[in-house]
Amino acid sequence: MTHLSEVQVLRFLVQFTLLFLCARALADVMKRFGQATVIGELLAGIVLGPTLLGHFAPALHTMLFPPDVVGDHLLEAVSWIGVILLLLYTGLETDLDILRGMGRAALVVSFMGIVLPWISGFLLGWYIPASYLAAPHQRLIFSLFMAVAMSISAVPVIAKILMDLDLMRRDLGMLILAAGILDDTIGWLMLSIVAGLAMHGTIDLKTLGEILAAMTAFLAFCYFIGASFVVWLLRWLDDRAVAEHAGMTVMLGIAMVCAIATQAIGIHAVFGAFVAGVMMGRSARLRKNDRTELEAVTIAIFAPIFFAYSGLKVDLFALHSVVMLGIVLGIAIAGKLVGCTSGALMFGLTWPESLSVAIGMNARGGMGIIVALLGLSLGVLTQQMYAIIILVAIITSLITPSMLGFMLSRVKRRPEETERLERERILERLPFAKEGAKLLVLSGGGLNAQLAAHVAAALGNHHDSSITVFTATVSDSQPKDGQAAAQFELIRSIAALSGAPNILRRSGSGESIAEAIVKESERGYDAIFAGASHAAEDSALGGFILHELVRNARVPVIIVRNIGAPVPLKKILAPISGAPFSRLGATVAMLYAAAASAEVTALYVKEKPAISLRDMYRWRTAPQDGLPVTEDVKQLGTQLGIAVDTRIAAGGKPETAVVTTAERGGFDLLVMGVLFRPAEQRLYFGPKVDYILRNARCAVAVVVSPDLSQS
Repeated sequence: MTHLSEVQVLRFLVQFTLLFLCARALADVMKRFGQATVIGELLAGIVLGPTLLGHFAPALHTMLFPPDVVGDHLLEAVSWIGVILLLLYTGLETDLDILRGMGRAALVVSFMGIVLPWISGFLLGWYIPASYLAAPHQRLIFSLFMAVAMSISAVPVIAKILMDLDLMRRDLGMLILAAGILDDTIGWLMLSIVAGLAMHGTIDLKTLGEILAAMTAFLAFCYFIGASFVVWLLRWLDDRAVAEHAGMTVMLGIAMVCAIATQAIGIHAVFGAFVAGVMMGRSARLRKNDRTELEAVTIAIFAPIFFAYSGLKVDLFALHSVVMLGIVLGIAIAGKLVGCTSGALMFGLTWPESLSVAIGMNARGGMGIIVALLGLSLGVLTQQMYAIIILVAIITSLITPSMLGFMLSRVKRRPEETERLERERILERLPFAKEGAKLLVLSGGGLNAQLAAHVAAALGNHHDSSITVFTATVSDSQPKDGQAAAQFELIRSIAALSGAPNILRRSGSGESIAEAIVKESERGYDAIFAGASHAAEDSALGGFILHELVRNARVPVIIVRNIGAPVPLKKILAPISGAPFSRLGATVAMLYAAAASAEVTALYVKEKPAISLRDMYRWRTAPQDGLPVTEDVKQLGTQLGIAVDTRIAAGGKPETAVVTTAERGGFDLLVMGVLFRPAEQRLYFGPKVDYILRNARCAVAVVVSPDLSQS
């Protein structure tokens, strides 16, 4: 095999650049018109392909895209990387809990939405003229392929449409998505079988049995072993990896391994990537920035190349009969509409609801394109049928958003749906979650460090969470291994007693202790826990080290001061003000209370202004300003499974009211959300917080919100 010539490399770069820029430009145009961006990406290939450029400027088209097998294979290889990434991303966004939640409704809708289109597609393939078959002697394989093409839906396009129409969390939106996931899963299984049969060229029971056995073994392994292993691996790497973009690396690695496995056993690689995404989507350690990186690489670069390359293979002038396009399009739309509507009506939905579900399921989009490209590459489809299936995918994706929006405007929300959406709205504002939390605890042997470890363990007792106990040293000093080991064992035992399952030990050094801690804090932790120190008399909590940590941290820092009270602490007071940093403090208080079976009280202090006797009656009878804030916290507590006692107090000095309430109420722990004053040279959070810290007679946890404006 010869190496690529300089001309071939140059031509590939030109082709890649043209397809990429044109795809992104037309995707932007489609988005401006409220259409799915995949349509613009497809149109880019059609514009640059034989349909437009090849027809109206054949010389230019031949110069840019000459009949070079090697060059074509280069683009094809890049496009398949794109579709593998796209199916990985789709799998990540596939929530299996939706399937469980929708249950029988999704099963019925999906079943009816597959059976009728499958039968109609098979009959179409069986009776279509032989001129539309690439291999007339393989009509059965062609008929099976058309059955799959007619019955499949496109979860990425459906999800995108639901997001654009703000329907993703509606009951009907979830039903459409759940049924679409089932459709796609079953469709990929059927497509993998048909593709495997097409590669062998014949249909026999032995081939079918081998494919089914291999597919069953792969899925069984992924379900019973692979999924748990992937969740463990993601957590293990998130805790220990130090290289940049480690999450992105492991995602791609797992996807490629699964793609290799499915390709090797006769199932197409894209199915393996989809299954890999579903497995990884179960992990709470799949970081938001990892998803964002994958989305950027996939949606912005590789997926547009795939769709543009798919359009590049379409020659609409190869369509010698618009009638056949109309027949295939009519069968595709009618099969989905009749099948899905029937299934929804059987489950008890109204006609508008049922028709809305059917319209949403009708979009083929990217999945229809993948099916078409597979059929062309396997020698099942002619250029005419390839162009027809591509057009069916484009047209169904174009008409779905407007039709779905029109139908859903006639569907009223049910009371239980309104209640659920309100509950989700509350939880979406949760500033900190325990699931998969990665927490950093600074090593120390005092009472403050011990209580910090206890609070961290209460917030990190989820099975997919982890607590890292960190020992910092100065670069030139010799670490005291015995002392560090003893401190780790002490903190580990405290955390273990509080139910934390995953406790790790790390150490690091820097030019200063503060620098070592800040460096470690950049490893993707969700929160940092530290015991208060008394190195500086002008600060109520600590000196230079904590000051530098708080100043540079990009995640919440919880600084804890202990008074020696026995743990778990049973009465928690959380002052609230309605500000985001105050909400974060209240959330930490409620999460601790839920883990420790403690009582939590949220206190809103209304600062009483100086008023005259004439205004006194008006002030006393005015609505309590803190009621919306306390109700918000109470609702959040309900969603976290804990009853929150809320109080509204008034006083000339709110800080005095907080200290008085904490003392008279016999509270064990005071949890405050605060903001750091970066202009100060000491650890300082304002005069009111400083007063509370100096006068409180109970344990205190100060939750410092990060100053993200400095990042």
